[in-house]
Amino acid sequence: MFKILFNTILGIVLIYIWSRFVDLPQIMLTISKVNLFYLLPIFLLMLLSPIIRAVRLKIFLAEIKKISLKDLIFLNGVAMILNFFIPIRAGEVAKGIYLNTEYSLNLGKSIVWIFLDRFVDFLVVLLLAGVFLFLIPTSLNTTVINVITIMLILTLLLTYLAVFQLDFSGKIISFLRPLLIEKHIKIYFDRLTSFILDSFSILDRHPKDLSFMVLLTVLAYGVDAGIWYFSFLSLGMKMDFLKMYLGQLLSALTYLIPAAPGYVGSAEASGLLILSGVFGVGANLASAMIVLFHIISAVFVLVYGLISIFSLKIDLNLILKKALKRA
Repeated sequence: MFKILFNTILGIVLIYIWSRFVDLPQIMLTISKVNLFYLLPIFLLMLLSPIIRAVRLKIFLAEIKKISLKDLIFLNGVAMILNFFIPIRAGEVAKGIYLNTEYSLNLGKSIVWIFLDRFVDFLVVLLLAGVFLFLIPTSLNTTVINVITIMLILTLLLTYLAVFQLDFSGKIISFLRPLLIEKHIKIYFDRLTSFILDSFSILDRHPKDLSFMVLLTVLAYGVDAGIWYFSFLSLGMKMDFLKMYLGQLLSALTYLIPAAPGYVGSAEASGLLILSGVFGVGANLASAMIVLFHIISAVFVLVYGLISIFSLKIDLNLILKKALKRA
């Protein structure tokens, strides 16, 4: 509850800061002229995105358990609505709990595997953002680009060591262990590192599977970029699709920042920062698109989430209790 309260206060602060940079009446006027024709492709793309990610999760878990694709599609809907209203990664935890209760997978590992699935998102985001930032003109300075490049290299290196070089990783752990003086800290260190390396072994897959998961992730972010593209079209503005793709990648990195329930404040602030600060889109137009996108997303998440909860016959009370406890 403290985390949720803190995130809510942060969201209110971000909304206030955002409102100081835009003309709210102008934003409302722009949204009032929305072309409803483009809302259909937006909703279809919003549905396609979690379906693609469900296919990736099915491939991701295939070595462990055969999971129904339909269940994973609806499970993404449950996770989306929980993350929307309880943005402390409760949705990812709930996925792990569902896999534990319905498919008898180890609870701890299930939760870690779900976060590793999201980790694939993070790797692809860093990789594509590093490439696009060198190809697409932006107002970002070379320092930001270099930081993203360094993050990519370090993340890929650590992932490679954890997945494919277990002997070398073990030597690093053995070297670090004596530096932990207290006995109980060493015990927890041993348990934690052993658990992490064991969980990361799920990524030790055939190159074909890994390539397919990466391609699905690239496609998923292309679908997400299409949502922004059509959202701008609905407001009478045609944007460069690759810029929208890069914008979605940069937006994904902002998910690491704490968010208020409903992503109030964080969505508007990050959207303005990316679209206006990085690509030079007018502050009012950028904010109008983000507010419109936020409203459409809220409607979609609510409908998709409730249908998913009903379809999976989830005991939401039990899921919430466990999710909040672990989150």
